[in-house]
Amino acid sequence: METIKPQENQNIFDLSLQEYGSIEKVFDILEDNDKFNITEDVSVYQDLKIGREAFKKDIVEYYNSRNLKPATALTEEEEFLLDNFSGIDYMIIEDDFIIY
Repeated sequence: METIKPQENQNIFDLSLQEYGSIEKVFDILEDNDKFNITEDVSVYQDLKIGREAFKKDIVEYYNSRNLKPATALTEEEEFLLDNFSGIDYMIIEDDFIIY
């Protein structure tokens, strides 16, 4: 079983996609790393055990050949903006507030 180091802003679903080619294998990662749960943030300082065969090898090869590391978790700045600057006060008509 090998280990990987998560990158900044990666969540458990990103890692499942990167290593196994599908988010369906997220539970295998959780099982192999019993200290994690599905709602917990992944730390860049903790290595994760990865040791199962890829579910969709073509997707894994795509990410590896292009050196892509999916990272879809929200940053602190994005969370702040979503919490404090959202709603009708910040919408622009015909841009994100569409009237039919």
